[in-house]
Amino acid sequence: MSEAPTPLAHAVSRWHEDPFSRGAWSLLRVGGTPATRSMLGRPFGRVIIAGEATHPEQSGMVHAAFDEGRRAAQWCLSQGFGSVAVVGAGAAGIGAARSLQQAGIRAAVFEARERIGGRAWSVELPTATASSVVMELGANWLQQGERNTLAPVAQAMGCRLVPTDFHRPLELGHPPAMGPQTTGAVMAELHARVERATVQRDLGLAEVVDAFLADPAPFDRATVQRVVDSEVFLDTGAPLGELSARLGFEAGVGAGDRWIVGGYRSVLAALAEGLDLRLGTPVTGIHWSTSGVELRHAQGESRADAVIVTAPAAVLQAGSPRFDPPLPAEQQAALSLLTAGRVEKAALVFGERWWPRSTDGYIRIADGAGRISEWLDLSDALGLPAITAIFVGDWAAELWDGHDDASVAAGVARVLQRATESAGR
Repeated sequence: MSEAPTPLAHAVSRWHEDPFSRGAWSLLRVGGTPATRSMLGRPFGRVIIAGEATHPEQSGMVHAAFDEGRRAAQWCLSQGFGSVAVVGAGAAGIGAARSLQQAGIRAAVFEARERIGGRAWSVELPTATASSVVMELGANWLQQGERNTLAPVAQAMGCRLVPTDFHRPLELGHPPAMGPQTTGAVMAELHARVERATVQRDLGLAEVVDAFLADPAPFDRATVQRVVDSEVFLDTGAPLGELSARLGFEAGVGAGDRWIVGGYRSVLAALAEGLDLRLGTPVTGIHWSTSGVELRHAQGESRADAVIVTAPAAVLQAGSPRFDPPLPAEQQAALSLLTAGRVEKAALVFGERWWPRSTDGYIRIADGAGRISEWLDLSDALGLPAITAIFVGDWAAELWDGHDDASVAAGVARVLQRATESAGR
């Protein structure tokens, strides 16, 4: 294999080790249901938790977080609170604070990072020309078509939106690619087997998948494994044994998904304009009572009538911020039924495009069982050679852990080079 070209510029996520994310989006463990998410988002005292993890139907989505923030704001308004603290300046926090501000309510937003956006993180990278390019290290797409409440905002701003068809990727690597008909048939059979296996009780998804692999007819084992890797594991990044067979891989993408030229930051920055943002101010503790709330943070203490907490579920599970009194038993039980996968992203800019062109920029690369990555080629839309890669699970750990960003970028480029050469491109 020839040496992979060196990126002119790169950026690499570290979501797994980031104390303010602790992984990717939320997923349901065995026994979890949409009601689990609703329970987590149920108000207690003068506190309400909101974010993608509390949306019962559209978890894992930026617009779901935004909508949940607005839901939390409406609850605060219904209670007549005159001042509200918002923990987190991701989509949920921005949605909450904007709704409160529009209603004339004081809302201070406390954000641990020195930027807004949370797990939507747009970075600017230099190119071979005098220009730069904006690429995503977190959330990438406006998903779920007409259900996406941020899509009209992006359209009204005049953002250029580029569609992605996830059903027809350019597939590289081994084992061989599956066509859409085979993929659909295998997934239909998997869902049927899940339904039969979980009539009496929920199971870990791995238990159903393992039984399918042991008795794959009318398919072969390699076909089933490849489809599970690309359609289930790639969309979660979590060990399948941790996930609910019934609901561990919830419906998400595949209908009218588009990415924003210029990144999510353009939309979220516009929505955050004029808000009282306290960046670089992590909240470490929340004391709540029937008379109000008190926040302990890096700058001291703040008081408000109520608080909207938009920290990711995995961060709450780790005990940050610390609640005094502790979270009620119902919310603690809901948190215990959630998990988050390992998903990492690399953004690479080159002097020329040396990888194969796909129909609409979507590429999948397989490198054996359990090792699959997805790529979004931005080159045609941006007019320069740029590509992002998403790795999950153990493959992400192998490339990321113990390596600096430059080494990660080089390793990611080698994966693309190996797949390109194996395809004879």
